[in-house]
Amino acid sequence: MSELQLKEVREVVRKARASSAPGPSGTSYKVYKYCPKLLLRLWYILRVFWRRGRIPDQWRVAEGVWIPKEENSTQLDQFRIISLLCVEAKVFFSAVSKRLCTYLAENTYIDTSVQKGGISGMPGCLEHTGVVTQLIREARENKGNLSVLWLDLENAFGSIPHKLVQFTLTKHHVPSRCRDLIADYYSNFRMRVSSGAITSSWHKVEIGIITGCTISVTLFSLAMNMLTKSAEPECRGPRTNSGQRQPPIRAFMDDLTVMTESVPGCRWILKGLEELVEWARMRFKPAKSRSMVLRKGKVVDKFRFNIADTAIPSISEKPVKSLGKVFDCSLRDTTSIQSTCTELDGWLKSVDKSGLPGKFKAWVYQHGILPRILWPLLVYAVPISTVETLERRRNNTHNRAGRKGLRPGSGNTALYYHEPFLRHNKHMDNTRKPPPNSR
Repeated sequence: MSELQLKEVREVVRKARASSAPGPSGTSYKVYKYCPKLLLRLWYILRVFWRRGRIPDQWRVAEGVWIPKEENSTQLDQFRIISLLCVEAKVFFSAVSKRLCTYLAENTYIDTSVQKGGISGMPGCLEHTGVVTQLIREARENKGNLSVLWLDLENAFGSIPHKLVQFTLTKHHVPSRCRDLIADYYSNFRMRVSSGAITSSWHKVEIGIITGCTISVTLFSLAMNMLTKSAEPECRGPRTNSGQRQPPIRAFMDDLTVMTESVPGCRWILKGLEELVEWARMRFKPAKSRSMVLRKGKVVDKFRFNIADTAIPSISEKPVKSLGKVFDCSLRDTTSIQSTCTELDGWLKSVDKSGLPGKFKAWVYQHGILPRILWPLLVYAVPISTVETLERRRNNTHNRAGRKGLRPGSGNTALYYHEPFLRHNKHMDNTRKPPPNSR
């Protein structure tokens, strides 16, 4: 690999969010966005680090912040750590990560039909959910057989060994310069976490990848791709109605979905995955995993799957929410669609009773409520009549709130755009300047 180019660094800084929180250095992306000469100086420094193959100690420290995984989180395992790192390190490893992704894609080392998370330019979340939904729907309509497992890794990001990352990079023939930089980066990484007014002491990170680091996602995806591909030969995947054979294992980061046409085949793949994960010194979490078996298009509960002698609950006992979509024993989206409509009504009523001016209510809808509604409309088979009902409810609330805050001439469709229409600019200013020649 050649030295970093200036255009690579500029591209990383251009795409970075200016509002990202600064790390221990106290410098944000905004400094390099608006100071081209400083960015040029940063590029000179990054080239030196690339040539030497060493990472400075200031880049190997992080401030950790606890983020709850679910509501009413009280135990330590119900939180995840998001690390605040130096912006300069994030710029450097963003460029390295982009090169690594390009190298892996050109050599087809990552199978995007299996692992979709963490791959640049791959819309994997929607495709992953769509394929799983299609296979379940076809098995139900054609009265076919299908076995599905949704597997959850326990503390996946925090338990992946550094040796596994190095082994994966070596196995995929990643250039030594890139491997040495990553090994040096993780060799003496230190972190401390804060909660309220309490801050822990510095401790060395000896296992797990750094959440928040720009190259960690690529490294984790590559390691998970190696594990899942190693378990594929145990059994073939199901066929679609078009006759295309699907892979038996699909992964989106640490979310694994196993799909086979027979229960024994699903057990063989589960056994292979369990052995591989144990070899990697990781483990599955049976309590958060789910199983489903279809026989002649109907859900049956007489088949059980175990992980380390612990039974995996079926979706008849506990529905599973995978990548934003709920799967239950009804195999339909009716309950989830009704829940989405109820949530929208509650959000609209809360905003309507908030006492905010009309333009702020419209802003809350566009930037707070609308993004939460778009995903269910994508992943669920929502009838057009239901969509029209949701639109009428939205229009009624919007008419009560008034039309202040929108650009002149914008209609109801303005609230369905992603671009921010509601800004404190000249269109929202009540005082208009007189024409230049008027006196």
